[in-house]
Amino acid sequence: MFLHILVTFGSTRFVLAVFALASCSAVALRSLSAQSAPAALEASRYSNAALAALVQEASVRNKLPVPLQGYSVNVETEIALIIRRADGTEVTGSVEQVASTLRWARTGLYDQRVQGHRVQQAGLSVSMLSLFRVGWLNPTLYGNRLRARQNTTSVDSSTAASERSARAARRSDAADTAAVVHPLAADRDRWYTYSGGDTVVTLQAGERRIPIVRVQVQPRDGITERGSLFRGELHLDASRGALVRMRGAFVRVGNWPQPGGLIARVSGSLVDAVAFIDYENAEREQAYWLPTVQRIELQATAPMATDGRAVIRIVSRFRDMAVDDTLRDSARVIALADSPPPRMRRRLTFAPPDSLNAFDRWAAALGAMSQGLHSDDFDAFGPDRWRPSGAPRFDWGVPQVTDLFRFNRVEGVFTGFGGRLALRDLAPGTTLRVTAGYAWNEQAVRGRVEVQRDRGPWRLMARAGRSLDITNDFRNPLDSGSSLGALSGQDEYDYVDRTFAGVQAVRTIGAREWQWRVETGVARDDGARSQLAQTPLGRLAFRENRSVDNGTYFRNALTLAWRPDGSAEFMRPGWSGRLYAENGAGEIDYTRFEARLTARRVVGPFTAVARADAGVLLGASLPTQQLFELGRSQGLPGYEYKVFAGTQSSVVRGLLLWTGPWLRQPTVIGGGLFLPPLAPGVSVAVQSGWTGAPGAAAREAVNRLGSVPDSADVLVPVSTVSESWRSSVSAGFRLFSGSVFVGGAQPLERGERFRWLVTFGQVL
Repeated sequence: MFLHILVTFGSTRFVLAVFALASCSAVALRSLSAQSAPAALEASRYSNAALAALVQEASVRNKLPVPLQGYSVNVETEIALIIRRADGTEVTGSVEQVASTLRWARTGLYDQRVQGHRVQQAGLSVSMLSLFRVGWLNPTLYGNRLRARQNTTSVDSSTAASERSARAARRSDAADTAAVVHPLAADRDRWYTYSGGDTVVTLQAGERRIPIVRVQVQPRDGITERGSLFRGELHLDASRGALVRMRGAFVRVGNWPQPGGLIARVSGSLVDAVAFIDYENAEREQAYWLPTVQRIELQATAPMATDGRAVIRIVSRFRDMAVDDTLRDSARVIALADSPPPRMRRRLTFAPPDSLNAFDRWAAALGAMSQGLHSDDFDAFGPDRWRPSGAPRFDWGVPQVTDLFRFNRVEGVFTGFGGRLALRDLAPGTTLRVTAGYAWNEQAVRGRVEVQRDRGPWRLMARAGRSLDITNDFRNPLDSGSSLGALSGQDEYDYVDRTFAGVQAVRTIGAREWQWRVETGVARDDGARSQLAQTPLGRLAFRENRSVDNGTYFRNALTLAWRPDGSAEFMRPGWSGRLYAENGAGEIDYTRFEARLTARRVVGPFTAVARADAGVLLGASLPTQQLFELGRSQGLPGYEYKVFAGTQSSVVRGLLLWTGPWLRQPTVIGGGLFLPPLAPGVSVAVQSGWTGAPGAAAREAVNRLGSVPDSADVLVPVSTVSESWRSSVSAGFRLFSGSVFVGGAQPLERGERFRWLVTFGQVL
């Protein structure tokens, strides 16, 4: 897991995922654990009499219908591992798709059988099925109690688990679900208060119009009795009182014992880990409201990280449902479904390997089911520090883990701290942030101060500080520098010491379909020398940091992003694009334009990925830190590090991955640790890039980047202008659903040598 984090992503921001995975063994329980106290409502249970009547009618209609005996249904589930960055952008690192059949009966039967499985990962990690080793679906929202999934390791042994795990499962008498008081239960007034009742939408079902009313549900204040409750909102059919949608989170009230085990105790004290739900019903047989879409979202923040989150998103769609409403021994069967409901064991089994390998009846493309969803959808139901409203709140923490600790050849060891003050109801949407730290080898102080105001789709920000910025070009969204890679010699960056002050405005359009940003301010760039000659581990020599043109200038920038959550390197399918313009005026005078277009598509066993970047630098001074540089870590893996540079640049990259029909089932180890399928395949990638430097000023700027001795001890420029397109082809084997590549890259230029490559992730 740590290899996946450190090598593939190269950023300790992704360490947030460790806390999500570490706490997810307890997150099903933490979703029921104590949250911050709900806001006080009126002494009455209902905000008005009309709402009380509506909830009463819905409670009567929410009893399990007498004729409904059970159903069978096909379910397709997508499980995505996501990083939510401090600016709200989501980066998808893993997508796992599961096709299963579910049989449910009112007597408590739950039998889920996995028929198909496929996964793609940006880096090698465990399968998300390790966290959901029993069924994860909620078969019905009827009744006085909901069944919430508990933490359990039971796995059916018929095809998936070892005999030892099977014996342990048989010895366990405990069910894997716990009873949660339904907000429409007959005894609801003991537990809940209700408000709202506004009509949010009107649905059209044939000739019938269905007004949907939203009701806010909160646990009562001062409950001492131990119980598991729901906090969130209900969407009710106002004409019939049926429950159409339920979204929020489960909470525990009363005096519950602290969770046992080291991981549970540590995650409970250091990590905010919450399981949210969004369940939608649809009318079946014009008589029953049964599941159509269910979303479970596990979100976690690491210690001292105030804005970033690790997210595990599980979206399931139910289709081809066959309802069994043949009336049987009604007295006995109905009694079994009364409150409390039967103790349900969510049995999860797997089809034989040959059936799993042959499955191809997917209804949705890999990664498509999460489109349009965002982790911020649940902020109103999350921990207090995630909520936009309430009393002013201060938290120690930093936006990025790299603000706490990082290591590179310029700063050496950097340690820092920070804090955030959210004014909330005092000044809605206003947040103040401060970070500060010290580079111990460089003996330099860096940090920043920010004031941010969010109003609807707008974000306004004023910021000032000093940072060590990266000059690398055409990076992926998570590449903000390697915090730990430099310890072993992987410091594939060059840096500029930048002091800045300015303001910016960000506007998001639609469901994050478009986003534009405008910035203006003043900046000062200075060179930064390497403080370390070699790595602490491995004793490898560091390169000298490249030269920078010093100067103070006014800086203006404009960014237009199309689908900002998309990228070629990560797992979200579809197209995305970005246009960027930056201007500097003063001691440094330049204008820089960049354009990027990416695409990812999955068709059967084939995955096609493409990315195109282009840029141009104009101006009188042409600062070296603004030049475009290409090479091994900058789009041309067949060449040396930043071997080409210029004031003009273009890079086109494409990858075609084929995953074979073999070994596509997860591997179970011990008591239920699922490894991703070996899923061997092959991939071919093509990279082609070009740099140009028209005019003497441009070529002189390339020469100012610095010099290194060649084999004859003669100083030569560290980078040259490519003049023409330089291309390479990389090909090899892929393992673990494309996350591990073993092969090589061959430049298509005469005289260039073949290079062996072992990479983690779908690097273009």
